[in-house]
Amino acid sequence: MHCWKTINIKTEYGTAWLSIMSVTLFVIVFSFSFVLFDRIHPTLYRDDYFWLFSISVILLYPFHKVVHYFSLFEYRKSVKLRIRIDHKFIPIIRMRIKTLIPKRRYILTLLAPFILINCILVILLLAYPQFTHYICLLLSYHCSICLIDILYVKNLILAPKNSVIEETPKGYEILVPPAL
Repeated sequence: MHCWKTINIKTEYGTAWLSIMSVTLFVIVFSFSFVLFDRIHPTLYRDDYFWLFSISVILLYPFHKVVHYFSLFEYRKSVKLRIRIDHKFIPIIRMRIKTLIPKRRYILTLLAPFILINCILVILLLAYPQFTHYICLLLSYHCSICLIDILYVKNLILAPKNSVIEETPKGYEILVPPAL
């Protein structure tokens, strides 16, 4: 196997650009989803479950990582979890995969939380229109969390069909078998 490409989104785009794009994505998704669902189900909004919304905001990121983990369930022996504190108070959950994973499987792993959690939030939006404002905020927040995953998928789609992905300290390496 030889390296076709090494991908590290944070060094490729920079943390400032990623932060700006994440906030921009949050505003765009919230604006469009709130207006859309307000048009579908116009209703009076309720604020009596703010505590549940606050807990959901806190638990959304760990739940996102759990979905990543369970989408890699057959590789669980080679997945290493680590929690790191960023900026003195923000817990960051890191998953490190110690084995090679096929490209399609890795793309599925990256997209699993985006698809699953956003579908759940859209179903909740349709079921509880009186909480559209809370659920649209959660949807926007989750889309912002998924930005890095989507950028990795964008890079992986262009990789050769039979490639495998390996995590290294430099980033993700796309490995391809040597040509015969």
